[in-house]
Amino acid sequence: ATMCVAVALLNPSPERLSGPLSARVSIGVGVSGALPSAAAAARVRGAAPFVSSTFRPGLRVHADDGNKYGFRGSFVFDPDEDVKQKAETTVKEALETSRAIENATEADLFNNLAMVIKETKKFGIDDKDAKLYARMERAAKDLESKFGYRYEMEQLYGDWKLLFTTSAAYRRMGGMTGFAKAMGSSLHSLYQQLRKDEVTNQMYAKALRSLLNVEEAEEVKDCDPAGSSTTVEVLTVFGGAKVKNEIRGVFLLDEFEDAGRKFTGVDQICYEGDSGGQENIPAPARALQICTYISSDDQFRISRSPSGTLFFFQRVEDLEGDFEKMGVPARGGSTFGNMFK
Repeated sequence: ATMCVAVALLNPSPERLSGPLSARVSIGVGVSGALPSAAAAARVRGAAPFVSSTFRPGLRVHADDGNKYGFRGSFVFDPDEDVKQKAETTVKEALETSRAIENATEADLFNNLAMVIKETKKFGIDDKDAKLYARMERAAKDLESKFGYRYEMEQLYGDWKLLFTTSAAYRRMGGMTGFAKAMGSSLHSLYQQLRKDEVTNQMYAKALRSLLNVEEAEEVKDCDPAGSSTTVEVLTVFGGAKVKNEIRGVFLLDEFEDAGRKFTGVDQICYEGDSGGQENIPAPARALQICTYISSDDQFRISRSPSGTLFFFQRVEDLEGDFEKMGVPARGGSTFGNMFK
């Protein structure tokens, strides 16, 4: 197993998860690549593989049964981390928030977040959803500050559906690929799959070749991937039919420490995907998401990009089954070869 340690410049405030990860140094045989990030981190490799894309166990409750929060489904990660989407608060507002959550339960604070979710038009991606960002940020920060950072790395594995994001890139593109902006198309759902699959040497070689920066590839070439990652976009097209686009790769797991609290980052390196009816097309991309909260029932997750962009996910128990019900391939994207069968 390989361990890589990352040293970052970071704002020590627990409310801020943005700032450049300026340097990474190696321990043993592993070296981790420089990434833009929010916190000082220790990167642990070898648990299972993980992917990133630019196309962009608590008691577990089955998706069909719903759960105490009333949601069903799963969630996805952000590709473009270039725009900071954070609702700034004054010192007075921060103090008021602190007093308000002092005696609040997790269910109380989650309910505040759920109320915002119910008002969204399209997962935060529709332009009309931007007016909800400040409320969503406040609700998410309340959960992060009181109940965040209480999870095990293993809980990140699985299939997740995106319920809300403040990503400017997703909003600009209407989803992951931009095809949702085409006439007659609309975004149906977005998913992130973090699987404990075996990553072959060939897969990792493809991921390393996809990195545009040669130095980045050199820095991570000896790290052990944690697993495979797939980011999926499902669109509704003419007649209500569904079309599936996906981007595939591997992922590394980073263990970060911020103000004495440890949490995990998912460093995704993508190399190919199926999109626009074509399969196995090059899709070089890299993205980092830092997990700040997983609910006590293991069903919901808040992750942040290095710039603070928020992603709120829900776990999905049978994603392949959900895909089959939608009429899209359980594995792989919709291609010209399988769309009209």
